[in-house]
Order: sequence, then C-alpha cells, then structure tokens
Amino acid sequence: MNEIDTIMKLRVVYRELDEQFDIGYNDFLAIKISSRLRCSNGRCEWHTRFATGEVYGCKIIMSKALLDEFGWERFEKTFRHEVAHLANAVNGGNAHDKAFKRFCRAFGGSMNPKMAGSRYADCADTDFVRVIPKWIYTCPCGHSFNMARRMAYKKRVVRASRYTCAICKIHTLDKWTEKQIR
Repeated sequence: MNEIDTIMKLRVVYRELDEQFDIGYNDFLAIKISSRLRCSNGRCEWHTRFATGEVYGCKIIMSKALLDEFGWERFEKTFRHEVAHLANAVNGGNAHDKAFKRFCRAFGGSMNPKMAGSRYADCADTDFVRVIPKWIYTCPCGHSFNMARRMAYKKRVVRASRYTCAICKIHTLDKWTEKQIR
C-alpha cells in the first residue's frame, strides 16, 4: 500500500470516529506518514489560540516503520490513539490524563501497558517501533547505553556532576565518552 492510499484509509477512520463521537475539531486534519519517525509510533501536534484556547492547525504524524513492522491493525490503533489526543485537546485536556484514556478506549486506540495500568488494560499493547540508536555513551567502568538523540549539552557538561553511572555510582557524565554511530 502506498502512502496516499494509507492516508486515505486513515481519513476514513477519522471520519468514522468524528461521525460517531463528534470530536469537535472543524479545521482540516493534516496526516503525514514519516519514514524518519523512530522514537515513537505516532505524534499529534496542534496549536491553540491564546485568547480562546481553541485548537487549530492539527497534524498527525505516523511512523512508516510501525506499518512495515506490525501491519495495518496495529497502525490503525496507534492512529486512533493520536486522534484521542486531538479530541482531548479540543476538550481542554492534556497529555495522557484520565480524559485522554477514556477517549483512547472509546476510539479503540492502544497505549503502552505502563500508561494503561490495570484500569485500561484492554487498551494495552506492547508492539512498538525499535528505536535506532545514534549515540553511544560509555562510562570509564565499561557500562554503556545507546540513545536515539544526543544528550543535551547542559546535562552532559554544565550539570554533569549531578548524574553518575548507574552501575559504578562513581563516574559523572563529564567523564563519559560520547560517540556518534549513525
């Protein structure tokens, strides 16, 4: 399935959800399929008017890797999760609060098990896109960890003394080596 067909199918899903639940977002919903999105399965971005708090200019970005790795069913559940973010924002909610979780369940979306908890366990799903590490940080004791993004300068240098190795508990971040691998 090509990108245009995928977006058209997602628009049908959105229309069905809007007809059934009256989401309350009247502007054009931009949908994008990203081959670069690897740190999350999807993302919902919107702007609010300062004076009224009205949501406008919404865009949902979905990971192509999610569709490739897990198929349409999982991809659609993630899209429904992102539409739940939009509905929650239109109704004045934020992030992953209780109202969002109720929207997500009603829309048939998915959440990670930690977010879902026992109350929303029926929405829990463990299929996530693997993060592609781009940076390796290594402690002098030999412990290392991979990150998709470079660690912030303030954390690495300015506030390095606040962070120590989880294994040796001795070396601070300013002693660690940083290496870009991609």
